[in-house]
Order: sequence, then structure tokens, then C-alpha cells
Amino acid sequence: MRSLEWSRTGRWSAAAAGGALIGVLVIGCSGAGGASTTTATQSVGSTVTVTEGIRTATRSVTVTSTPAGGDAQPPPATEEPAPVAGSCPYLSDDEVADINGQRTGTTTVVAVEPQPICTFTRSDGGWLATVRIVQADTPEAAVAAVDQHVPVDQSNPADDPAGWTGGSMPTAQGSIYAVSKGTIAVIAEANQPQSIKGRQLAVAAIANLGL
Repeated sequence: MRSLEWSRTGRWSAAAAGGALIGVLVIGCSGAGGASTTTATQSVGSTVTVTEGIRTATRSVTVTSTPAGGDAQPPPATEEPAPVAGSCPYLSDDEVADINGQRTGTTTVVAVEPQPICTFTRSDGGWLATVRIVQADTPEAAVAAVDQHVPVDQSNPADDPAGWTGGSMPTAQGSIYAVSKGTIAVIAEANQPQSIKGRQLAVAAIANLGL
């Protein structure tokens, strides 16, 4: 049997040891409303239950049985063609403008599989949002792709739309929302700090693609 440890990278790692597959993470943080606690409990399988205040969500994590391999890795980076001006096949400019509350300018696409990377700009030319669809070889690799963008120990749990799991967090440029289901991961970045913007972009892309 193996025990699970919480690593600095924010992923569950497997260490050779006896006993049940159980790990617990407790993070305390204080704010205007007093102390709050986030608890994550890992049990047999590949999900972690995360409780934040009164909200509880189940988050997939990566666990492998390879002794020296550690966690599953996200799909490797591949050479990408240059972005070109065009229309995003799974998100229209009007949808993005409605979601983000800002007028869109030029939209560019990068022709990769299974869907192009779409980057939207504001009417003044500034960056607005980027959405990427990742096709992984395994569900574990798709989860790893999500964890690469929103490490478990730094992000809030995300479970929208139904059946998809991942996380959301603020970034220096705004916010990011990333979720996976099966071998597909969707990563949505927006220029506003509210994670609801990235969530709405991801949900709309998933619905439009019928994923």
C-alpha cells in the first residue's frame, strides 16, 4: 500500500509506505470575518474533497502507482503556429463581450488540435481573454494539465459545468478557471479578477462544443 503526501507543487504525491490511502490538508486563513479553514481529504481513488467555509466540492487529483514517476504529467508543450486574426469556432466575440462586459477588438486563433487557442482583445487593443482546449491521452493527464494552471493548494475548487472539476484563482493579469472531464481540459483566462468571468467563458465553450 502507499500513503499520500501533500507536495509543495500542490499535487498529491505517492510515497511507498504501509497503511490506507488517506491524507488531510488543513489551511487556516484570517480575514475580516474571522478565521476560516479549508480542509482537503484524500481517500482511496483519485478525488479530493475540499471544504471552504460552508461549501464543499470534490476535486480530482492525480495519483499514479509508478514508484519513481510521481504524478501524471500534463501533455507536453508542442510547437504552435503563429496566431492569426480570425473567429473563434466555439466562442463568438458577442458572447465574450457579454460575459466580460467589455467590447471586443481583434480576435486571434492559434491552429492547434483539437480546437484552436482563442485570444480576445478589447476594443482598445488590450488583452481581454484566452481560452484553450486540451486533449490529453488519459484522464490523469487532463487533471495534471488543470493542476498545472491552478495548483490545488493555491486555487478554489471548481465544479461547473456539472461533471467537470478543477479550480479557479486570481492571477497577475486577472483570473484563471480550469476544469477537466475525461481526457479534455478547458483553461479560460480573463483580464478581470472575478473568477466568474473565466467560469462563464469555460462553460460557454464547453456547451458550444457539446463536450
